[in-house]
Amino acid sequence: KIKLSGVFATMIRVVATFTLKPGHVQEAVEMVRELVELTRREAGCAAYDLAQSTKDEDVLVVLEAWESQAHLDAHSASAHFTAIVPRLAALCAVPPVVDTFTQLI
Repeated sequence: KIKLSGVFATMIRVVATFTLKPGHVQEAVEMVRELVELTRREAGCAAYDLAQSTKDEDVLVVLEAWESQAHLDAHSASAHFTAIVPRLAALCAVPPVVDTFTQLI
């Protein structure tokens, strides 16, 4: 961890990119809507949002912020995550790309 101004940054940020097969955007959005609603209630979830690319309508990203890695790990093991994400991945033209970051500032 990097020490900034006497405080250790611990917020975990996740960018999960889903490149969908053509014609599956609405189906994917409905799946993610349920995931977002349930996830936002989880302990340690600071943000959980869905966005669509302005360049390619078939590209969706889930933008996440977690108070700790432990909270993110608990989310990844949750019933709603393990039920919905594999179904969402099945709608993708390529495997989802998940990037994780530690917030610095």
